[in-house]
Amino acid sequence: MFYICNMDYHKDVERISKSGLDLINKSPLHYYDRYYNRLQEEKKTPALLMGSAIHTKVLEPDEYGKIYAVAPEVDRRTKAGKADWDAFVNDHPEHEILTQEQDALIANIHDAVYKHEQASVLLKRLISVEQVFTHEDKKCKPDGITMQDIMIDLKTTEDASPRVFGRSAMKYRYDVQAAWYMDILREKGHTIEGFVFIAVEKSPPYAVACYVIEDEDVEIGRQKYQENYNTWKECKESGKWPGFGLTKLQLPNYGK
Repeated sequence: MFYICNMDYHKDVERISKSGLDLINKSPLHYYDRYYNRLQEEKKTPALLMGSAIHTKVLEPDEYGKIYAVAPEVDRRTKAGKADWDAFVNDHPEHEILTQEQDALIANIHDAVYKHEQASVLLKRLISVEQVFTHEDKKCKPDGITMQDIMIDLKTTEDASPRVFGRSAMKYRYDVQAAWYMDILREKGHTIEGFVFIAVEKSPPYAVACYVIEDEDVEIGRQKYQENYNTWKECKESGKWPGFGLTKLQLPNYGK
């Protein structure tokens, strides 16, 4: 198995990831702009910071305090509060800074996941966490792999119910993710028995659900990614990265 470090993962434009496939699916131009025009790391937004912190707390809880520092509760609208905040940030140059409110939310999500019977069992059996895997010009970074060769992926969501999360899975192409990840590892000789999404709500009551993706849905995802992957290879070979062309206007079917 060939690995690359996480820092180099997003800078590696010779291989394509699932997020890259999603951009190709939108248009090759969107992919080109993200990965060739803006090679530098994108600024970490509050949403990205929270997403990373939640994943660390749930998947690698022992690493949480090494990466994140929780600032004192201050009013940064005041001169004194801003000075206290800046002093704390300066005292923790190696840490990502979280507010106490953010830390409390992350703790609630962590506790909810580990109180869920099936999710807890899966997480306690992880043997690989956020490891980067590559095969030829493909790459992926699964959230985790269990000792039973089950891939897991942690998703925070507004609504973890089957109907609503199913719509999210369709919108964000989780079928493509499952097929892409499983195929890369299988191409390298790994035995992958299945793929489970752990969905946890970001607000009370922090409901948790575990969703197994069926083989037929994985096959649909495989067909989707193959089309995107072929388009990406063609664009790389031709040097042409088109946007949108002339096509029929697609109007929503309101009321139908």
